[in-house]
Amino acid sequence: MTSEYASNAEMLTEDLITDILVRLPVKSLLRCKSVSKPWFSLISSPNFTKYQLKHTLSKPGADRTLILKIDDDFISLLSLNPPQLNAPFAFPYTIGHFRIVGSCNGIVCVSAPRTFCYFPWYRRTHDIYLWNPATRQSKLIPPNIRDDIPSRAVGFGFDSVHNDYKVMRVASSFAEPFSAEVYSANADVWRKLDPMRSDYPEYGDFDVCVNGFLCCQGFYGMMALDLSTEVIASGIRLPHGSDKYSCITDFNDSIAIITYNKDELNPVIKLRTLDDEACLRGDGVEACWTLRLSIHVDLAGSSLSRVYGCFSTGDFMLGTEDTQDSVLLYNSHNKEATNVPCSIYFGRRIIKYHESLVSVNDPN
Repeated sequence: MTSEYASNAEMLTEDLITDILVRLPVKSLLRCKSVSKPWFSLISSPNFTKYQLKHTLSKPGADRTLILKIDDDFISLLSLNPPQLNAPFAFPYTIGHFRIVGSCNGIVCVSAPRTFCYFPWYRRTHDIYLWNPATRQSKLIPPNIRDDIPSRAVGFGFDSVHNDYKVMRVASSFAEPFSAEVYSANADVWRKLDPMRSDYPEYGDFDVCVNGFLCCQGFYGMMALDLSTEVIASGIRLPHGSDKYSCITDFNDSIAIITYNKDELNPVIKLRTLDDEACLRGDGVEACWTLRLSIHVDLAGSSLSRVYGCFSTGDFMLGTEDTQDSVLLYNSHNKEATNVPCSIYFGRRIIKYHESLVSVNDPN
C-alpha cells in the first residue's frame, strides 16, 4: 500500500478502521499489518482477534465452509455458496495418513503418526497438533500421560468458560481399561480423568463440540465431556431409531442428531435437537429431543448411503451409492440436490471451519 493511502487511513477513527478491517479475509489482514505501526498493533491485539472471530461467526452461512483431507498429504476447504473446492494445501508436519480430529474458531486439531505405518491408528505413538491454516501457525502439543497406550478416540473443542482449547483422548489396550485424558492449551499440560467404566466411544473421533460440550456416540447412548468441569457423562438417551443409521452433529448452536433409513426408495431423514444441556453435565437428568425436520429424500434413482451432517439453512450433506459414490448437498426446502464438485470421502462426518486470527501459541 502507498504512503498516501496510509496517511489518509490515519485520519480515520480507530473504530471505523476496525469496522472496515474486520470484514477482510485473514490473508489480507496479515498483509495490512505492514501498512503502519498503529495498524500492526490493532490487528495484533487480542480484542481485534475476538472481534474478527465474532464477525465471522455471525455472517449468514458461516457454517457452510468445510475443512477436509483430500489425500495422504493435502487438505482443502470446501465452500458451499455455491459448492467449490479451494486450492489444496499441505499440512506442515505429515508422514502420511494423518487425520483431522476437529476444528473450532479457526483452530484445527490434527493427529499424525510419528513414523509411517500401513495401519497407523493401531500404533502406540502418535502426535497431536493445533494448527491455524489461515495464519499458518502450528503447535505440537506435549505427549499424552499414557503415551504407551493406543488412542481409542480423540476430540477437540473450545471451553468458553475458561477461554481454553482442549483435546480429549480416550485410550485402551488389551491389558488396560479405558482411560481418559484432557489437554489444556492454556496450561499446556494433560490431565488424567476418572476411569471410564460405564461406556466408551463407538468410533475413533468425537463428533462435535457445541457450547463447551464435546459429544460422541457410545455403545449405550450419547457420551459428553463438559470441557469446563472435565466431567464425562455417558448413557445419554438418544431418540428411537438412533441405534441403526444416525449421526450426532450441530444445528443452530444446539446439539442435534440425524436419523435416517437407507433401505427404501424414498428414504426419510429426521433431525432432532437436544432440549436442555443439563443431561450433559453428568447429573442424571433425562435427555429430551425435539423433532425439527422430517423429510422424504428424492435422489432421482440414486440410493442414500450416509448422512454426513447438516447446516443452519436446513441443507444436508449426503452420500449416495451410485457408481461414482457422489456427495450431494440436499436442500430440504425445495428438495433439490447439488453435486459437490469432487469425489470426497468424509468418513462419518463433516468438519466445519471458520477462518480466524486465533493464535495456537496464545489462544487468549
